[in-house]
Amino acid sequence: RDRALLAQDLKGVYMAGSRQEALGALERLREAWGARYPSLVAAWWENSGALLRFYDYPQVLWPYLRSTNLMERFIRAQPAGLAF
Repeated sequence: RDRALLAQDLKGVYMAGSRQEALGALERLREAWGARYPSLVAAWWENSGALLRFYDYPQVLWPYLRSTNLMERFIRAQPAGLAF
């Protein structure tokens, strides 16, 4: 029942404008959800270095690097006029 709200807070981490903003959003997520979903929040917090690594790259690449879906990455990388 909390899935949509939790997803919205997680999206705040990934859609932040900088690593510092993302860490702030992650801290707010921990405060809001840590008691209810401790293992989930702990996993995100402990792996934040890897999860937020895309902030080390130019911002233009972030949408491609945030996705774990290889097909989504491929589709986003196609030129705008190319249709499948």
